[in-house]
Amino acid sequence: MVYVFKELSLEELSSDFASGQNGLNFVYPFLHPGWQSVWQKCFSPPGRQVCGLVTLGSETVGLIALRIDSGVARFIADGNVFDYLDFAVKPGHQAGYFELLLKLLKQNQVEVLELEGLTARSQAYDVLLPLAKEKGILVVCEQADVSPLLELPADFEKYLAGLEKHQRHELKRKLRRLEETLTPRLEVVTSPGDIDILLDQMELSHLEKAIFLNPEMRCYFKQLADWLGSQGYLRLVFLKTGETVLASLFCFDYNNIRYLYNSGYNPEYSHLSVGVLSKMLAIKDSIEKGYDAFDFLRGEEKYKFHLGGKSQPVYRCCITLDSQV
Repeated sequence: MVYVFKELSLEELSSDFASGQNGLNFVYPFLHPGWQSVWQKCFSPPGRQVCGLVTLGSETVGLIALRIDSGVARFIADGNVFDYLDFAVKPGHQAGYFELLLKLLKQNQVEVLELEGLTARSQAYDVLLPLAKEKGILVVCEQADVSPLLELPADFEKYLAGLEKHQRHELKRKLRRLEETLTPRLEVVTSPGDIDILLDQMELSHLEKAIFLNPEMRCYFKQLADWLGSQGYLRLVFLKTGETVLASLFCFDYNNIRYLYNSGYNPEYSHLSVGVLSKMLAIKDSIEKGYDAFDFLRGEEKYKFHLGGKSQPVYRCCITLDSQV
């Protein structure tokens, strides 16, 4: 038997995977065609799409979702809002899948394959890049960002004990001050109905986020919240006192990991450090739920490291298909 590419639209892929009959799991939810379809509806990326399933006999072993523009192929999704990207392929089928991918790119007259959002865990990084090098194809990779990850201990006190001494002291002091001033509580919501509260706080808390949240991006966040909610992944985390929202987090829980996608806070309470404390309490909630890790996602913001995150490199790689080294 040989590996075969069955072309489908991204919308058809999304529907196919919603049926749950293909048996293909995703390391990261960013890879799900349903998430990528949400992004496409709001942004309409340029280029011709090459999307579909890779099969071996009657078995679905992977999917491909690329866009091609002026001889350059990229993932359909935008690396600016998709923190991790990769090819989706079942273990044990990587060699055949990537051989088929290279043939497919050649058939579509692709000269360069640009890949964003790769980590050392990515199948593209682990299998495709060595395969291309073996074939004498030029591969260039650079570290584009970091993505701090916190491996969670069994209880919150162990988490605090593992922090750098000064940071542990500061977090305890800030929490004590908040609890002496207000009566804070954490509320975790799994439905998207309150997404506008978070988006409004994003705009109010940071000028850069206010600029970032243009109409297309606001559309994307709202539709993404709907999709994540429909899959059971969404976690909107609100730090409240009474009915007042002090800070809000856009999180999603997947494969026993909590991911922090974005956040905002009420500037009237910034003197009480509600932004960083909301994140610390979301970590506490994750520990209590028995999660394995808390992923701060891409970016070098200092609070991620103050809260215990450890850097993971994120790579951008370029494969020049018509080259020989």
